[in-house]
Amino acid sequence: MKRRYKLLIIILIGAVLTFFIYFSFSHINKINIVAIGDAIALGMTPYNVEGISYNDYLRDYFDNKHLLNDYNKEFAINHLTIDKLNYFLEKNSLGNNTHKSIKQIIAQANIVTIAIGEDDFADISLRTKEFDKYIDNFILNYKNVLATIRTFYDKTIIILGVYPAYNLDKNTVININNKIKELSLTYETKFLDLLPVSLNSNYYLQPTSYYMNYQAHQKIYQDILKLL
Repeated sequence: MKRRYKLLIIILIGAVLTFFIYFSFSHINKINIVAIGDAIALGMTPYNVEGISYNDYLRDYFDNKHLLNDYNKEFAINHLTIDKLNYFLEKNSLGNNTHKSIKQIIAQANIVTIAIGEDDFADISLRTKEFDKYIDNFILNYKNVLATIRTFYDKTIIILGVYPAYNLDKNTVININNKIKELSLTYETKFLDLLPVSLNSNYYLQPTSYYMNYQAHQKIYQDILKLL
C-alpha cells in the first residue's frame, strides 16, 4: 500500500513538473508587442471610434502563427503628445489595465511601435503656420523618450513618421521626418515613413479627415513586417 502511495506521489510530482516545463517552454520565443502612440496607433476613424490599426494587424499576424504571447496598447492614447509620453516615462506611470509601469511593459516587449506627433501637429496647424518652435520641442522630447527607453531596452523599436494633415504641408512633414530619422539612427530604431501611404486618396474615409482607413493600416502593417 505504501509503495502505491509513493508511486502515486511520484506520478503526481512528475505530472506537475511536466506541466510547468511545458508551460515555460511554450512561452519561449513567443512575441510580446507593445503599441505606443496617438490616434494613429489606435486606428482612429473620422467617426471618433477606434478601427483596426496596423498594430492590431501585427498582433493578428503573430497570433495566427501561434507566436503571440502578449499585446499591450495601454499607452496608445487618442491625442497623446510627445510631452505627455515623456512625462509618463519620467514618472514611470502605470497602465490602466495591467497596472504595470510603462518601463516594465516596454522591458518585457520584443517589438515596440511608436507613432506619435500626427494629432499634435495637425492641431497645431489649425492655430499657426509657424512650426519651428513646435518642431524643436517635439524633437527634444522625442530624443528624451528614446534615450530613456534605450537605458533599459535593447530590442526592436519601430517609429513611424508624420504625414500631411490640415495645414501641415508636405514640406514641413519632410522636415519633421528627417529629424525623426536622425533620432532613429542615433538610438538604433527602425523608421517607417508614412508619407507615401498618406498620398493615396483611396486610404481615407473622409476627405476632410487625416485618419486613414483599414486598407492604409494593412499597408502600414505590411511595411512594418518588412522591417522585422
